[in-house]
Amino acid sequence: ALMALTVLTACFSGLNSKIPAQQRYVLRPTLAAPTAAAPAPPDATVQVLRPSGAPGLAGEGVAVLRPGARLDYYSNARWAADAPAALQTLVIDSLRNAGRFATVEADTGPFAAQYVLSLELEHFEAEYGADGPPTVQVALVCSLGRRSERSVIVSFTARSAVRAQADRMQAVMAAFEQATTEALSQVAANIVPPAAP
Repeated sequence: ALMALTVLTACFSGLNSKIPAQQRYVLRPTLAAPTAAAPAPPDATVQVLRPSGAPGLAGEGVAVLRPGARLDYYSNARWAADAPAALQTLVIDSLRNAGRFATVEADTGPFAAQYVLSLELEHFEAEYGADGPPTVQVALVCSLGRRSERSVIVSFTARSAVRAQADRMQAVMAAFEQATTEALSQVAANIVPPAAP
């Protein structure tokens, strides 16, 4: 009986751990209001590929770049999905909201699209300088191409940097949301179906 009580005590002591529970974060950027433009051509369909991630940015950890080019992650903080998957979803939402394409799908969609948007996640981290709160860096390389010809129509980098108001997780997440919003606005403004010849 004494041995059983000892085992039970050991089991329940794990429930009182002082290690903080991991927090999962999602980004809810503010999408720009659609511009009053002509309706999208019925054949203007685009497939958004899952972004490739720069080293250290492809997982669920919230990346931190410290002085000396040291890549780290916030402890007990994770994205709700890995960063490339989250950015792919946000780009799709942004392009759908812009209304310039008749259909915007992920690369797992069942339909063939006329255009393909390739993405590369260059930066998605909180960068610390010598002192003060970090600056959130977001950079997404975008290349729109025509599927049939495998030719690039436009290629550019959507880039934003926002300094957090404080060195606290809530302020850092607000900076991530603002920087992502600005980058998505650039994507929506530049990714448009080419004019008919």
